[in-house]
Amino acid sequence: MIKATKRFASALTIFTLLISVSTFLTPQAQSKSDVIKKDGDYLLYANGIVKDAKTGLEWKAGPDRDMNWNEARSWVQSLNLDGGGWRMPFMDELEGLYKKGAGNRNMTPLLKTTIWYVWSGETHGRNNSTVTGFFRFNAGEPYWSYRFYKKLRAFAVRSRSDG
Repeated sequence: MIKATKRFASALTIFTLLISVSTFLTPQAQSKSDVIKKDGDYLLYANGIVKDAKTGLEWKAGPDRDMNWNEARSWVQSLNLDGGGWRMPFMDELEGLYKKGAGNRNMTPLLKTTIWYVWSGETHGRNNSTVTGFFRFNAGEPYWSYRFYKKLRAFAVRSRSDG
C-alpha cells in the first residue's frame, strides 16, 4: 500500500510538472500538435493558420469579403492570432502560394477564398502611396492597382524570424 501511494504521488508530481511546463510553451509550440488537415507541404491548424512546411511561412486568410488595400492592411495589423507578428505578404511570397490547378484558386485549398486576387503589402509611387501590389491567382502574376480598388482579399503572413 505504501509503494502504491508513493507511485501515485510520483505520478501526480510528474503530471503537475508537465502541466506547469506546458503553460510556458509558446503559442506556436502548442499549436503544432493540432494539425487538422494536410495538403502536400501545407498544414492546417485548428486555429485557422496554414503553415507552409517548405518555406516556414504561416498564413491566415482574411475575411472572405471585398476589401480595399487600407481595409486589408487594417485587418492584418489588428490580427493577434497565436501571438501576433502578422504582416501583409510580399509579392514573391504570394507567388510562392501559386500552384496552377491547385484547389479552386490555384493555391492550396486550405486557404479559403472566393476571389482570385490577394493584396500585397508592397507599394510604389510618390511616398509609396500611389499604387499597391496584388497577386492575380487566375493568371499567376503580380499586378499593380490603386488602393481604393475593392474586389480583393487580405491574407496575413508571418515567419518566426519576422518578430
